[in-house]
Amino acid sequence: MSDLTTGEQFLVNALADAVGRQRMLYAGMNGNTKRTKLWDEFGYPEQVEFDGYYRAYERNAVAHAAVHNLLDSCWVDSPTIIDGEEGKESTEITPWEKQVTKLLKRHWPKIKDADRRNLVGRYSALLIQFKDGGKWKQPVNVATVKALGEKAVIRLIPAWESQVVPGSYVTDMQSERYGQPEFYYFNEQPVGDDKAYGPTRSVQVHPDRIIIICEGSEDENMLSGVPFLRAGYNKLLDLEKISGGSAEGFLKNASRQLGIAFDKDTDMDSLKKSAVEAGFKDLGDALNDKITRMNRGTDAALVMQAGAPSVLSVAAADPSPSWTVAANEFSASIQSPFTIQFGQQTGRLASDEDKTAWAKRCNGRRWGHQTTLVTVLIERFWTTGVIAAPASGEVTLAWSDLLAPSEKDKIANMQAMAEVAQKTQQAFGTSAIDANEIRAVGELEPMKEPDIPDPNKKLIDEDPLNDDTSANPNRDANRTAQ
Repeated sequence: MSDLTTGEQFLVNALADAVGRQRMLYAGMNGNTKRTKLWDEFGYPEQVEFDGYYRAYERNAVAHAAVHNLLDSCWVDSPTIIDGEEGKESTEITPWEKQVTKLLKRHWPKIKDADRRNLVGRYSALLIQFKDGGKWKQPVNVATVKALGEKAVIRLIPAWESQVVPGSYVTDMQSERYGQPEFYYFNEQPVGDDKAYGPTRSVQVHPDRIIIICEGSEDENMLSGVPFLRAGYNKLLDLEKISGGSAEGFLKNASRQLGIAFDKDTDMDSLKKSAVEAGFKDLGDALNDKITRMNRGTDAALVMQAGAPSVLSVAAADPSPSWTVAANEFSASIQSPFTIQFGQQTGRLASDEDKTAWAKRCNGRRWGHQTTLVTVLIERFWTTGVIAAPASGEVTLAWSDLLAPSEKDKIANMQAMAEVAQKTQQAFGTSAIDANEIRAVGELEPMKEPDIPDPNKKLIDEDPLNDDTSANPNRDANRTAQ
């Protein structure tokens, strides 16, 4: 190793680490050095691909609810588009802001749906179909798009991870797109159970016509995105085992599975001969037929001569404690309070602490990931000529604060402030809170302060008792005329 350069030693060490990880993977290692097959015993997969996450989202009630709970909470409203910094939001809306707001208004559902697909997989894509006369594998014709303006955008197309894969990568280290795909492959075939329907062609897409959404990949590598369900995937399987096993036990108890006990004096050969003569394979086949016929009806009877039937049943275990443990682990993996995700069986609503924690979680995602997504889309619109660039050269998004009090909370706060004002007025003769402070708690406009007259200023310049000018304003004019 001493004869190798630093770069060669680095490559050798990296290769050794990769081989070691592969050996651990094939051996079933999962972090427990004593029981290396623990995940195999639990039924957890070593690797989860997109199809596993998609099936969990489609068929697992908890996974589906988790995705939409976060999605709907974060996209409860759309942001305000600002030309410049956030402080300019209070000024007059510019024509550019009106144009962008109008353009995005018809595309918000597609943007939200692309974000939904990003939550399920490592990444998703948002394809922009331009009316520029060019093929999808060609750069956008900016001149044609500028001439058409907003009409150049036909529609936005959300795509799943399995529908979009990168092609060859840019290897020129002097290029601004170094390390990024030169083009993408878009497979129009539907995903999941709908694969048998719809188009099946695959087309090349130029980077100008596609936006990759990969939450969690700060290295700008689309393949390093973090699926929303990855950390809690094993817990989703546990929830299915617990709830499904409980349902299966209930079904089996309700199916009246019977056991037939024969005493030692029973002539089994005679019974078998009778069963065969009746057209059955053996005695067991005959008994199964009789029991099946009985279970088909609610009032069917079973007549036995030599055997004594008994119902095979077990006391069903309460799945709630085990299910709650797995559900709490899954909630922790998606950073969602249990009461927000599942509610309470007693009918009690989530606590204020849980609501605050969830609002902070959603606020962070709105001001982070979603702001980046919308900003990239707006920048793509002005670089391709759909809209003009903002006058300030930058665009800012302002989202509503999910921690802001509701109308009910505002009224309750105003009532509490009013009680303080009333009690301090009674106790000290002066209220500790004025009317505008109470109105500010309810986010109402303050009342204007009354104008205080100047005590040194005369309200009337002339005395109407001693001066006739006010009574006869034309008196001086008449004297001058005389």
